[in-house]
Amino acid sequence: MPAGPPCPSEIPTYYPLTLHIIAGISIPINFIGFYLVWFQSPKMLGYKYCLCYLQFASFLTEMHMSFICPGYYFFPLTGGFNTGGQFISSHLSITIYTFIFSFEVPSTLLCFIYRHNATKNINRGYSSKLYLEKLFLILTHLFPFSSAFCMFQSKLTPQQRMDYVNNNFPQCLEWLKFEAFEVYDYHPNRWLVALGAVVFATIFVAYSYAMTLGVHTMIILQKFRKSMSRQTYQMHKTALFSLIMQIVIPGVLLVAPLSFCMFVIIMEEVGLQELATGSMFFVASHSMCSSAVMILSNPRYRTVLLEKTLKALGLSSVTIAARSGVEPSQNSFAPTTTSVVSVARRASQLTIREF
Repeated sequence: MPAGPPCPSEIPTYYPLTLHIIAGISIPINFIGFYLVWFQSPKMLGYKYCLCYLQFASFLTEMHMSFICPGYYFFPLTGGFNTGGQFISSHLSITIYTFIFSFEVPSTLLCFIYRHNATKNINRGYSSKLYLEKLFLILTHLFPFSSAFCMFQSKLTPQQRMDYVNNNFPQCLEWLKFEAFEVYDYHPNRWLVALGAVVFATIFVAYSYAMTLGVHTMIILQKFRKSMSRQTYQMHKTALFSLIMQIVIPGVLLVAPLSFCMFVIIMEEVGLQELATGSMFFVASHSMCSSAVMILSNPRYRTVLLEKTLKALGLSSVTIAARSGVEPSQNSFAPTTTSVVSVARRASQLTIREF
């Protein structure tokens, strides 16, 4: 197909293939995360449901982006081509994607609210403003519907699509023949501006409030540290640290690529089209990263995962001792890997009971 930057003559085969590979790696990692949260989090009460909610929202977003309907973008042209299933239109696909993606905001806020409310058992003199928390939860749960509505309304008419491409990127006119190709322009359709305003305002307010709750939770833990057992303090601290890392590290995989794409669009850097589109690989892996961070930052999850892995591999204490060149005593066998893992697991269970 005759075309020119930013529109390629054809979709590179490596792009959907890479996204599918990311999805193939992400699925087992996410399932391990779901298993650990659901079955290996005793006495965590409702917090495990908050974590599952967050992971499920990011997992669905990632699956839609990398497996179901992966899109190849033609930045700085605000549009792209749906390389996935053609059972729905590209516009409906991006609308569904916006709807699912937006649930990561209320799910994140809910986790921080739960962790903050858990401190009420420590600081009994503190009165939590439940009405404020409920207000933020209601507003953030309206966000997916408002953002999806704005996205759906931003669809251009056939004539508007033709005018936009012809006036700005005439080399891409051939792509208009394909139903899987979609473009957007905020000049004739202001719903795209409304979408940007809703997204920016909601994310800024929600994450500012979540950060405030996180800082206040840490202040309470430090203030009442001496009145808590070491296990209880460590459990609260670990849970909060794990949640922060679960948001910050995957957040970099979202903010950096999306900011770069925005830069390419605003500055109209046609030569950076393929690099900007390739940055979507990082966005598509944020759920996998979130699950991995959650597992690695939680001592109990690490212990259970190590125990299950050793058991699956059939590694026994004798095998490990033989590989290390140590001859075990018949009377007093040295602590084996399996026994150490079991002791650590029992210790974490005792800690959680206090939590």
